[in-house]
Amino acid sequence: MPERTTTTTFTTLSHLTLESGDRQDIPHSEVTDATVQMLIPLLQRALAGDPQVVIPPSSYWFKAREATADQSPDEFLRVEFGTVASGVEPIVDMTVRPPAAGADAAIMMTSIGGWFDAIATGALGIRSDADRVANEITELQGCIAWAWLEMRGYADRDQTPANPLEVLFAAGGGMLTTIVQEPGQSPEVCFLVQNTPEAVHELAPDPHILAQTRLFKVGDVYLVPLVARVGDTWYESWINPFADQGQGLVELEILAAQDRIVFLIYDGTSLNPAHTIQISNSLADEMAEIRQRLEGVAASTAEDFAVAREQLYAAYPTPQDLIAGPDWPPA
Repeated sequence: MPERTTTTTFTTLSHLTLESGDRQDIPHSEVTDATVQMLIPLLQRALAGDPQVVIPPSSYWFKAREATADQSPDEFLRVEFGTVASGVEPIVDMTVRPPAAGADAAIMMTSIGGWFDAIATGALGIRSDADRVANEITELQGCIAWAWLEMRGYADRDQTPANPLEVLFAAGGGMLTTIVQEPGQSPEVCFLVQNTPEAVHELAPDPHILAQTRLFKVGDVYLVPLVARVGDTWYESWINPFADQGQGLVELEILAAQDRIVFLIYDGTSLNPAHTIQISNSLADEMAEIRQRLEGVAASTAEDFAVAREQLYAAYPTPQDLIAGPDWPPA
């Protein structure tokens, strides 16, 4: 299905739950660019026929299909959601339609009949667990809907950078890097890490941290995974050297120069970190070498980066694999 030029300016997704008649508006601004870029390759896999695409780091899966104007009077995306624990039967169905000419909102309709069935059979556990599943899938629906609308050219992304903590919390956990500059100080790259409150509170006051990196080239696309082991848990983040007009190159340069790395560890319940840990910068020499190798390299697009990263995920499914696995392409 070809991408198209946006013809309608809109910022709202109107969500209707069919069984209850409840309506809710989902603003475009609630879904970060990082979330969209993470979801687009997964959505492409689903549209290519993958029957159960799991959304990391959750245990939710989805499958999807779409209709083009050649196949149907109007275009739409249809998605079914389920959980790994409850099996192959979907528990929520979603249909997304782009805005009609002159309309100020796209439409998302959902049916939760499968959720009621799963409650009746006990597939989702006790009622509080089932309610949590419903709420989390509702958030995923809006994110996937906006990812599809952007991917197909119906919606434009506001290029204003999002707050990195908002990006991290919207992703539901993991790790990312951000440039921080205190007044009168040189800029430095900090590592933001989020896990569940239980996992974060079980960490020792000064947990052991190991940070590693590597440079990959997939086709013409360069990718720099950052892998960290915090206590007993592995995390990964990525530097796209050419993201945001070369902001990734700036991160590499700063990481090559700074003496320390600060890890800010969050439990997702507060904007204040539960742990702030400083280690010596063991990545500096590798970052300097990677930055030098990227001198004069042609820039790649965010879409190319996302596709290349999916190829790496298929060959190196864990953070440890990204660091210890064979060179690309694998044998």
